[in-house]
Amino acid sequence: MESFESNVHIAEELAEIATQLQRSFLVELSTEVNRGNISIPQYTLLGFLNQSTGLNMSQLAELMRHTTPATTGLVDRLVEAGLVERFSHPKDRRQVLVRITDKGRELVEGMKRGIVRNILEMFKELSHEDQEAWVRIYRTIIRRCSAHHNGTAANAR
Repeated sequence: MESFESNVHIAEELAEIATQLQRSFLVELSTEVNRGNISIPQYTLLGFLNQSTGLNMSQLAELMRHTTPATTGLVDRLVEAGLVERFSHPKDRRQVLVRITDKGRELVEGMKRGIVRNILEMFKELSHEDQEAWVRIYRTIIRRCSAHHNGTAANAR
């Protein structure tokens, strides 16, 4: 059985690696996002809308972990750019929803293709088993983060 000190050392190294990866991915994402003339928060919002048929401002604000007014500002700029559109809820015309446009979807998909190209370059240095392990580990991390965000971290253990 491994010692607590050994686990702490590994956790500290992983924390440093995660920090370096985060910086690297953010720099790369910034480069990709700048090509599309949008900000990282706008790209994040487009990503949420790309996975839905329409969300209201409260839902978007919760997903973004922003205030509703801040989210409204992001949406306003994306509407002006033709990347999202507002529309009335089909069952409650008083409720305004937001959805991604074809132009917005093309932008998100283009950026995703760039990210995939970068990952494929990294894969060249990894065995197939390591690639599968990487995906398995990231799936576990995502599940854990999602559970924690939803207030169910204790159930994820």
